[in-house]
Amino acid sequence: MEEARPERFVRKVGGELVSSVIARSEPIRVELLSRTSRPRMNWHFRQPELTLFWFRNGCSRLQATINGRPVEYEFSRAANLALFPAGTEIEGEWSVGPAFDYVVVFLDPKFVTSRLNGLIETPAIAFGHDQLCRGLSELCQEATTPDNLFDLFAEGWASQALAHMARLSRGAEPAKAPSRGGLPALKLRRIEEFVRANLGETISLSALSDVAGLSKRHFLRAFQESMGTSPHRYVLGLRIETAKRRLADTDESLTSIALASGFSHAQHFSSTFRQVTGVSPSVFRQQGRA
Repeated sequence: MEEARPERFVRKVGGELVSSVIARSEPIRVELLSRTSRPRMNWHFRQPELTLFWFRNGCSRLQATINGRPVEYEFSRAANLALFPAGTEIEGEWSVGPAFDYVVVFLDPKFVTSRLNGLIETPAIAFGHDQLCRGLSELCQEATTPDNLFDLFAEGWASQALAHMARLSRGAEPAKAPSRGGLPALKLRRIEEFVRANLGETISLSALSDVAGLSKRHFLRAFQESMGTSPHRYVLGLRIETAKRRLADTDESLTSIALASGFSHAQHFSSTFRQVTGVSPSVFRQQGRA
């Protein structure tokens, strides 16, 4: 029987760290961070805790893959929060600069489990939430000069924030205004099933729009609204996700993996893989087995 591979966690952030304040309590760890980077900053993040980000200054756009799916989000003062469930993997780049100030709160898994009947499983990205922002502002003040009451404050903050996050994840408090004209969940699932079943083949816009039962023009608009990215980038993300899995779990040649993942030849696969992930397929395979 094959042993289960240990989960791989990573936290790589580009730019130069200018300042950091870290405060810990039993339920949370809060980090106040400032970096310099311009105009783009690479980011690869996957951690075992439920994580809340508050991007206070200098963040405008995120282009990335989240659990292998390509996404693109615009951030603003009115939409500067992001919530990532435990184990969510984000890899891509930020449009930032020149100063980039943000706050990260990691919630202890045992604390989350003790307070919730179910797990938070759905990311929420580039959203606004007045109560969370007010609470984060207070939390930052407390974290800057923690005293012997910080633990008590942190536990109260974490319990209240967790309730807001759970509602966000379950859809009771929509993260963004609902989009009009997007694709229903059933059609999105059919599209994903079609793409995964045909990754090794040429996947045309006509084929995808036929699966959705829409004209190409209507499909493009509806897909973008639903997924936050173009069909091309979506298919590319699934191909890279498949290639990563084959590189980590098999001894197949790069040519075999390239063809099975839908790339025309090994050179095209290698250059695209490096462009998306920042490393070559060979290096990725070595890192996964180190």
